[in-house]
Amino acid sequence: MTTEPKILVIDDEFNICEGVKRALQPQGFVVDSASSGQEGLQKIESGAFSLALLDVMMPDSSGVDLIPAIHARDPHLVCIIITGYATVELAIRAIKQGAYAFLTKPFSIDELLLAVNQGLEHRRLLLESKRLQAAEEEARRLAEEKSRLEELDRAKRQFFRLMTHELQTPLSAIQSYLQLMLEEYIAPEQQRVILEKCIVRLEEEKKLISDLMQLGRLQIIGAPSDAVSVRLDEILREVAGEFENQAERQNLKLDLKIESGIPPIIGSPTLFKSLWENLIGNAIKYTPPGGEVAVSLRVEDNLIRGEVRDTGIGIPQEEQGRLFTEFFRAKNAKALKLRGTGLGLVIVKRIVENAGGAIWVESEAGKGAKFIFTLPPAVSPEVQPQAENKS
Repeated sequence: MTTEPKILVIDDEFNICEGVKRALQPQGFVVDSASSGQEGLQKIESGAFSLALLDVMMPDSSGVDLIPAIHARDPHLVCIIITGYATVELAIRAIKQGAYAFLTKPFSIDELLLAVNQGLEHRRLLLESKRLQAAEEEARRLAEEKSRLEELDRAKRQFFRLMTHELQTPLSAIQSYLQLMLEEYIAPEQQRVILEKCIVRLEEEKKLISDLMQLGRLQIIGAPSDAVSVRLDEILREVAGEFENQAERQNLKLDLKIESGIPPIIGSPTLFKSLWENLIGNAIKYTPPGGEVAVSLRVEDNLIRGEVRDTGIGIPQEEQGRLFTEFFRAKNAKALKLRGTGLGLVIVKRIVENAGGAIWVESEAGKGAKFIFTLPPAVSPEVQPQAENKS
């Protein structure tokens, strides 16, 4: 395979083509010729040329008008115009089309060699610049990828550290209680209370393991394999009904507002039930007696919009950025000493995003919180929704 620069002469004058060949070939160039613009384009299409010498006037075309077609095939191919009628207007038009230089007939061998060598150096610099730019972009991409992988590695180590701690804590408590019972440090009449505490801790452990397994499945498989047409409104009514007694026991008002005509979405019914359970369960958990939890579902801007609003303890502004991260619980939530895995909102975020949606929070400490999510419908809503209320 030859490495010498390949030159193409496109000129309908046989003497010009032959003269260029005799001048350039002894200098180590490979020279080919074409007698028309069409033939020249065909040769450029099939051969790797570095430079083209183009006659301005040919029977089927002008060399100037060929330049865009040539650059469409190879944007770095250097085009030098050959003309016996050099004018300012022609020069301007040729430069606008992408010509590198001019040779005015008749030209000497030295003039030809100078123009060709300068043109090839121009091409070499263009290609080198392109190569360096590509190398810089690749280096930048690799640096960004390295940074991302390092961040993922840090997040993974942090996750496993927190997971180990969260899994060990209930087990350590249970072990301590049972050890005290075995060593008879606890009176028989107090053992029932201790066993009840152990059962509570075991329930916490089961919930944590369940959440970890669900989060792991969401992270690994993304969209569930059992995705079907899901009615969010029907699932919401079912979940809200399950929370009615709990809300009543805590002296909370549970308000439900669902617009009619909510279109279905594509997803897993089990996962979207978990979504409502986590959002409504958290709202009830962190709202003091006498407060309100309001849940709504409607269509807005061709998206299904769900909201869970409460009048509870709220979330401090400075902590909201970490709200959807594993095992995170806000300080004011921890202060209430209410148990939680710190994974519920992470699971909710995964469910929503895997379904092509988005979720965010609006809140102030002491002024309640509102969690909002949007999801794309499986079909475009055709019915203008009308609100129905259930308090």
